Amino acid sequence: MKLSDTDMAIVRKILATLIPECEVWAFGSRVHERALKPFSDIDLAIIAEAPMDTALMAELKEAFAESDLPYRVDVVDYASVSQTFRYIIQREYEVIQKAGKSPSI
Repeated sequence: MKLSDTDMAIVRKILATLIPECEVWAFGSRVHERALKPFSDIDLAIIAEAPMDTALMAELKEAFAESDLPYRVDVVDYASVSQTFRYIIQREYEVIQKAGKSPSI
């Protein structure tokens, strides 16, 4: 994924703190780098067995909004999106956090 080491560390720390049990996929322009603009958003899909708790999703979105990242972060609950959107995500993604493990920061 096209991010600086500092920005990736911020993303991984937030994920490891709030949802260490979930796998997280990055997708969209920052992964495939086609038409990537300097401040393109970061698209993340949270992969879990069941739909995410809405309060936890809100906390996750707030943590990204309040972080020092210079980009907007869009977070989607993979279990709650349409099959069509899942297909779009699956075409090209990068695992940035494995389920049940905190990434090294």
